[in-house]
This record gives sequence, structure tokens and C-alpha cells, in this order.
Amino acid sequence: MQPEIQIAIGDGPVSMDTMNWPGDCGAECIFVGRTRDEVHPKYGKLIRLSYEVYEPMSLKLMQTMCEEIAKQFDARAIRMIHSKGDVAPGEGSVVIQVATPHRSESFTACKALIDRLKHELPIWKREIWESGETYVEGCCAHHPDDRKDISEHPSQGSQNHG
Repeated sequence: MQPEIQIAIGDGPVSMDTMNWPGDCGAECIFVGRTRDEVHPKYGKLIRLSYEVYEPMSLKLMQTMCEEIAKQFDARAIRMIHSKGDVAPGEGSVVIQVATPHRSESFTACKALIDRLKHELPIWKREIWESGETYVEGCCAHHPDDRKDISEHPSQGSQNHG
């Protein structure tokens, strides 16, 4: 049985959606990654995140991830959507939905997908604060200590971005 897989890169915030899951699935795990309401010690309140995506490669990798995870955890349906562009605090930047016959596999598959997405997809983000910008070096996976001033970004130089 082929799993139902829906993947997409969406403009701006993303949200959970109701799907017509297979009837033999008794579990659905949903993960929504939202922009945190943060305050940077140097730049103040977070205004928004801005995601840049290499879309063709991201979509191909998302499809592969979903197929592999579906096979590994007997997922019958998976939906994975990631934002590009601006996402304000409280808004969703990624949604992963996984349907499996039993709850344990659903939770495990959903966690495996978000972990892989954060480490494998060519998606980068800029953080726009009240009085400055930072970026996260590398793909999505980051820790607050990984933030760098936008003036240090190799492709941005000292240009001012709003």
C-alpha cells in the first residue's frame, strides 16, 4: 500500500489542515513549529523571521524523507509543509501531520520527520528584530548561540535590509 504524501513550500505562515486519512489509522500526530516571541539582548523584540528556500531541492528531499519515514514507521499518510518568506511571532513556519494505525509509531514518525527537516533541508532564516537583524549560519537547525549579526553574512555584507 502506497502512503498518501502531501508536501509543499508555502508563502508566509502555514497552518494545520484536515485531511481525509486512511480508515485503518487510529492515530494522527501533528507538529506545528511556530515563531517564538523573543527579545534579543542587543536588538530588542523579534518582529519576524524570514525564510529563504531552495525550493526544487527542498521538495525533492521532503518527498524522500516522507517516503522513508512512512516505510520505517508504517505511516499511511504524511503531510509536510514549510514556509518561505515572512513569519511573525505566533505564526506557524512548519506543519507535519502523520497518520499511522497506532499512536506510538505516529509520535515517533512525526519526531523523526521534524528532526530530519531541521538538519537536511536547504532552508535558511533571517531574524528581524526591532533594531537589527541576525541570521542562522547553515540550514534550519540552530541554537541561539549560532546567531550572527547580518553584517557578518557573506552574501549580505553591510547592506541594510528591512
